[in-house]
Amino acid sequence: MAENKEFIIQIKGLQVGKHSYDFSIGGDFFRSFENSLILDADLQADVLLEKGSGWMNVSAEITGDVTVECDRCLDDVVLPMDFSCSMGVKFAKSVEDGDGDEFIIMDPTEGELDLTQFLYDYVCLNLPLQKVHQEGECNSEMMAKLGAVNNAADSKGEADVEDSPFAALKGLFDKKN
Repeated sequence: MAENKEFIIQIKGLQVGKHSYDFSIGGDFFRSFENSLILDADLQADVLLEKGSGWMNVSAEITGDVTVECDRCLDDVVLPMDFSCSMGVKFAKSVEDGDGDEFIIMDPTEGELDLTQFLYDYVCLNLPLQKVHQEGECNSEMMAKLGAVNNAADSKGEADVEDSPFAALKGLFDKKN
C-alpha cells in the first residue's frame, strides 16, 4: 500500500474539542491497495475528530459512488454508498496500558493520525455481499453465454447422477415406513 498523505491528520498541538475534516476519496486511493475490489470511486468523507485528554473519537459520514466488477456479468457496476462509521483512539505508552478492544491504542508522543486504513476498511465493509447490476441491466451477451453453460451442465448432470456409484446411497437417510 502506498502512503496517502492527504488522509493524515496532524494531532500534535491539536486543541481539546471537536475538529472537522473533509476528504475526497477517488479511484487512486483504492488502487494504492493491492487486490482492492473497488475499481474506481467518487466518495466524500466528512470526518469529525473529537479530542479529549488521553483519547480521541473519530466519526465519519461517507457518501458517493464506487465502481466494482459485477459478480454476474463481470462488467463494471456503480454502487451508491451512504454510511457512517467511528473509532476510538486511546493514548497509552503500550498496548498493556490500554484496556479492551474498543479503542486503537496510540503512543502519546505520536503526532499524526493516519485515516487511510480506517477509511479503506469501512468502505470495503459496506460493500454489499452481492455486487450485481439491477435485474435486466447485466451484459446480455454474457448472460446468454451463462445460460447456455447452465443448460448444458443441467442436462449432463442428470445423466451423471444416475451413473454415479453413489446413486445407491441417495435414499439412505429417507424415512422408512
